Amino acid sequence: MVRLFVGLEIPDTMRDALSEVRGGVEGAHWQRDDQLHLTLAFIGEVPKKTVHEIEGELSRISFAPFEFALKGVGLFGKPKQPKCLWASVEDKAPLVHLHEKIGHALARVDVEVERRKYKPHVTLARFRRGAQARVGDWLHYNENLWTPGEMVQHFTLFSSQLTHDGSYYTVESRFGRLLEAEPEADDMAMAYDMASDYGWTFNPA
Repeated sequence: MVRLFVGLEIPDTMRDALSEVRGGVEGAHWQRDDQLHLTLAFIGEVPKKTVHEIEGELSRISFAPFEFALKGVGLFGKPKQPKCLWASVEDKAPLVHLHEKIGHALARVDVEVERRKYKPHVTLARFRRGAQARVGDWLHYNENLWTPGEMVQHFTLFSSQLTHDGSYYTVESRFGRLLEAEPEADDMAMAYDMASDYGWTFNPA
């Protein structure tokens, strides 16, 4: 069995910015640089033979490249009994759109993603179950977190291995039309993707 999820890799510039906010809360288990990512769809454990089918469906997804930036922070759980701390996303719409496309693609190979409402975020810290911690000051101090935008042109299938030292993630495959497009065809591919995503009529003439 292989534990999988689909997500975005975090650029180095964003990792550097997030290093400044990962700290200052007692009892928090802060994510390492190599653990930072944005989940688009959690798959869970699947047989190894299913991985190729998943990759095949994901490779059929096309989307218009979009800008990705972080803005603000939040928590899951309660202020005095948090479950995790995270960085929020400035423009959620393109991520929600891509999440839905991935969900439809995975459904074609009978892989079901989580049904709860999708809320794109980058997890910064986790807490042990039932742990008590004071996060109010951290939330207030970092409420103005913001990172410059980065263009998203591909998404990634990760495998996850749980260890005593936390999770370790491995890139299994990357997907996006621009990964396979010829350099001179990049602009044309982008235009077709934007037309497809937003219902425009595209005339290359």
